[in-house]
Amino acid sequence: MNYIFLDEIQNVAHFEKVLDSLFIKKNVDLYVTGSNAFMLSGELSTLLSGRYIEIHVFPLSFAEFLPTMTNTSKTQAFDRYSERGGFPFAIELNDSQTYHDYIDGIINTVLIKDILARRERGNASFVEELAKYLTDTTGNLITPRKIAGLMTSKGVKTSSATVTSYLKNFTDAYLFYKCDRYDISGKRYLTINSKYYPVDPALRIDLLGTKRPNFGSRLESIVYLELLRRGYEVYVGSLGNLEIDFVAIKDGIKEYYQVSLSVKDEHTYQREIRGFQKIHDNFPKKLLTEDSGYYNDNGIEQINVIDWLLS
Repeated sequence: MNYIFLDEIQNVAHFEKVLDSLFIKKNVDLYVTGSNAFMLSGELSTLLSGRYIEIHVFPLSFAEFLPTMTNTSKTQAFDRYSERGGFPFAIELNDSQTYHDYIDGIINTVLIKDILARRERGNASFVEELAKYLTDTTGNLITPRKIAGLMTSKGVKTSSATVTSYLKNFTDAYLFYKCDRYDISGKRYLTINSKYYPVDPALRIDLLGTKRPNFGSRLESIVYLELLRRGYEVYVGSLGNLEIDFVAIKDGIKEYYQVSLSVKDEHTYQREIRGFQKIHDNFPKKLLTEDSGYYNDNGIEQINVIDWLLS
């Protein structure tokens, strides 16, 4: 058996036919890796339709990250993870400047190679501003029209169609993930308004610096990516004028999630569980916080987020 590994092969003209010719050989086990979804577009998906298995590879989960942190508590390790993220090589970089240079190199490579290089008239400053905006508004519902209006007000004239196109480029490059809405009571998927989550917490500190840490947003992003790692389809739950952070669906089973830094304040706790109380099915309802301990309030589970990530 010959094991063949091809990386970023989409940069070679007519690579689809090469893969197809190798694929049909009985003594070849073929692996193709790439950093964006463009590779599976067009002729390749036609030639190999139904004959390949696609595996999404994410940065390290907290469970994978934790063993690399020696002589630190779980809480200290999680604080570092939520700030610096889980890009594997970054774990080895203790020098702050070297770390920032490395993360900046990753992000710029994606922005330039995987996005701008594929557009005939790509706008570098617009792409960077859009990446910053998506990072800054993580956890908020946005629309292309709203983004276009904001960019135009800053002197960058654009349209909803252009913004939509760039957003597609961002998700195709796996720099951000799009989370659509799900109407819980109507049991239907909604296409208006979505949320975008960065692939790793490192994007926030690189694109926005340390002055806007937004710990709640970072925690929500970590939970969202963990649900994707565990194989769930993930949506923002819509319930009238209430919102459930995540509706996670796998094998026909739903799980509902709310994410909050702390619910020690009774008013905050009641606000977080209000949506759960309006859901009239028996699927699991989980409130993830940084508070210690586990509680069950009439079927609503309150779980420490670190315990959940390591479960």
